[in-house]
Amino acid sequence: MDWIIKIYIISILMISTLSMIRYDFENSMGFVVNTTAKAFQKSFDIELRKNAGVSLSQWRVVGALVLQPGLTQKEIADKVGVEGATLVPVIDKMEKEGLLKRKLDLRDRRINRIYLTPKADSLWESMIECALRIRKSSTKNIPESDIQTTLETLRKISKNLMTFSELDKTVIPVKKTHRIT
Repeated sequence: MDWIIKIYIISILMISTLSMIRYDFENSMGFVVNTTAKAFQKSFDIELRKNAGVSLSQWRVVGALVLQPGLTQKEIADKVGVEGATLVPVIDKMEKEGLLKRKLDLRDRRINRIYLTPKADSLWESMIECALRIRKSSTKNIPESDIQTTLETLRKISKNLMTFSELDKTVIPVKKTHRIT
């Protein structure tokens, strides 16, 4: 009976030690990158709305179609990293505003291909100017060499995480265990 009490006390000490582990979220890489990305998105959205009359979501669609005209909604959604259903109202609005046009695919009439209109083409330059202003503002007082180092580092981190995610798919999940209290 005495050994049960000792095991119980040891397990309580172990649990209390584990629960005392602290993690400094605000200084973690993920937190800082995420906060920075949100600040970029918010600033760029404001700049685009004010100076080009489009939203960040619309910019993403235009950007995808500038690079590859005639994509399907699904292809655009994949390229901009959103669900297809999220993209539908954006594309509907852009079509209503005359920024893009849906055309039936010549080989498969069930598919719509999406193209920019001359109106969207005429906005592209002002959208690029907005992007350049945000870049200039965000990198103020930072040497170009530091910016290049940061970009290289972020690309490496992204690659590492992609590799990690791929490895994670092959791991067999561990059964849940219940804590004894």
